[in-house]
Amino acid sequence: MPSPRLTRPWFVLGGLVAVSTALRWWVARGIPVPWIAADELIYGELGKNLWRGGRLEILGEPQRFYTLVTPLLAGLPLTAFGVSRGYEVLKGLQALVMSLTAIPVFVWARTLASDRWALVAAALTLAVPGLAYSGLIMTEVAFYPVLVLAAWALARALERPTAGRQAVFLGAVVLATLTRLQAAVLVPVFVTALGLKLWFDRSPHGVRPFLPALGGLGLLSVAYLAWQLRHGGPVSNVLGAYRIAGEVSYDAGDVLRFALWHLADLVLLAGFVPAVAVALLATEAGLGREQQPAVRAYVAVAVSLSLWSVAEVAVFASRYVGRLAERNLISLAPVLFVGFACWCSRGAPRPRLATAVAALAAALLLVALPVGRLVTHAAIPDAFMLIPLWRLDVRFPGANLDLLVAVAGAAAAFVVVLVPRRFLPVLAAALLVLLAGISASAGRVVSAQATIQRPTVIADDPRWIDHAAGAPVAYLYDGDEHWNAVWENLFWNDHVDEILDLLQAQVPGPVPQRSVGPRADGTLVDAGGSSPALRYVVASRALRLVGTEVARAQVAQLALWRVDQPPRLVSRLTGIRIQTGDVDAHARLTVYACTGGAAHLSLLAPGPRAVTLRSGPMRRTVEVAAGAHWDGEVPLRPRPGGTCAVDLLVPGGIHVERFEVTRGGPAA
Repeated sequence: MPSPRLTRPWFVLGGLVAVSTALRWWVARGIPVPWIAADELIYGELGKNLWRGGRLEILGEPQRFYTLVTPLLAGLPLTAFGVSRGYEVLKGLQALVMSLTAIPVFVWARTLASDRWALVAAALTLAVPGLAYSGLIMTEVAFYPVLVLAAWALARALERPTAGRQAVFLGAVVLATLTRLQAAVLVPVFVTALGLKLWFDRSPHGVRPFLPALGGLGLLSVAYLAWQLRHGGPVSNVLGAYRIAGEVSYDAGDVLRFALWHLADLVLLAGFVPAVAVALLATEAGLGREQQPAVRAYVAVAVSLSLWSVAEVAVFASRYVGRLAERNLISLAPVLFVGFACWCSRGAPRPRLATAVAALAAALLLVALPVGRLVTHAAIPDAFMLIPLWRLDVRFPGANLDLLVAVAGAAAAFVVVLVPRRFLPVLAAALLVLLAGISASAGRVVSAQATIQRPTVIADDPRWIDHAAGAPVAYLYDGDEHWNAVWENLFWNDHVDEILDLLQAQVPGPVPQRSVGPRADGTLVDAGGSSPALRYVVASRALRLVGTEVARAQVAQLALWRVDQPPRLVSRLTGIRIQTGDVDAHARLTVYACTGGAAHLSLLAPGPRAVTLRSGPMRRTVEVAAGAHWDGEVPLRPRPGGTCAVDLLVPGGIHVERFEVTRGGPAA
């Protein structure tokens, strides 16, 4: 029979994974719709089409390479169970995938530490706030365990470079790259880690055993380059869907500043103490005092992976994010937890000078982090560790977040230096509670933000279009600020099979779309002058079409029309936020095929307003008192070509409750 000593850690590990999966799924179920646009919706669409037709495409158009693993993961439940039920199943599956990261962390850590401390590393891995991505269709989900596997495989290959271990590492590199192109960093990571390992071993001429891995990486790189450049084109094509990142210049000062910020964020992400612990292990290895080959290999991997990842993310964030891109670093935390377990298992050795320098450096990194600038509402999707600070800032707007983080960093430094060894379990428990608390906060905020967003982009029934339309539907996008509504409705409704942009409007993201515009009689035509054959059209309620309105998403202010042929606009509102009815300064009602009549306006002034109404040669100014309503009609004056336009001009803004044609108007 198996020894209880051997089975008990695995039993505990299994329990940790099971509890984590259940809790993460429970929290994820509070997320009603995909929240991060357009990323989640892109991966969802790619996944559905991959499983249905075997191709990475959106609306029938092949896409540049983003990821293969995430569409495979997401597309299976979405196609097997249908979008509505499959979305819930997917969140449970993703909770399991992220929670399974604890297994390689435990197996790796127990080669460097006791089983008890290896379990601590596994538990910390499950407490990272980034696991809140379990409820989001993002590459972070699969990349979390995959990068840890690649790092572990590299450490094993460096420790003992057998052909089998090097082959496993190469396979992990392929898997990681298919999960996320960020994994390209593993090439310089391997070279740097190899150099560090040889230095730690005091063996500068020991490269030969690693030639299979070096050659394999070279062949894989050439094969990938050839695949991405197979049809010619610029070298930036190798970045796939992130091609634009290779076509711009970067400011060295900005990159260095963002590298410093992301290094500080990594210290935060790991909970400060594990980062210092790894720095102390690295110091011992660098001084040639580390006796265990496995620890030397671990340190080489942890240091090189952390530094190269921070550099890679800093370059991208300095140009395209403008704030902390923490979600690209969350996979590093489990790697640092492995070192923390090793350090604690040895009794937390703290050479005075090295400990003081490491703790002080970590604290100074936090002091240098401009928390007050970086903690914003826009930062929430990218940096879950900052969520408690954001909530604090919302509740106490005058709080000095920079001082708070600096004091916390100083306190953590003193703890590292002064905590007695007998209190190490207490320190680990405190770290676990801290990360778990931030995780709980992150989960609540993500659920709340997605719930708040939902009614602005979709109906109460997400599949409202499929349930109301019996034929393909075109989405006519007019430039509404809630452009993510296009992606959301495409994701939930299979009948949406075409995206049309009205004039200069364009939906962000890689969705195939073509531009159409109205003639004077409202007929929609494309650039070639042809009118698209459309039976159903979903559009903002800023647009009225000739036909019958068959369904409506009330709060999102979307309507589904069964249109007459050829498709024609009756009228169009511009300059108004249709979901709220607010006008900042100028709104216009354009009426097509106009023969006269009148438009009705109903206004509510937040303060005293002088409102100017203009229709053809007519110009009229009315005074509206603060908090007062104004109702009236404006005559429609046909212009040459057959359109009418009514302009509303109001410095300071106003709320519009009604602005539409009520008498006469378009010709039949």
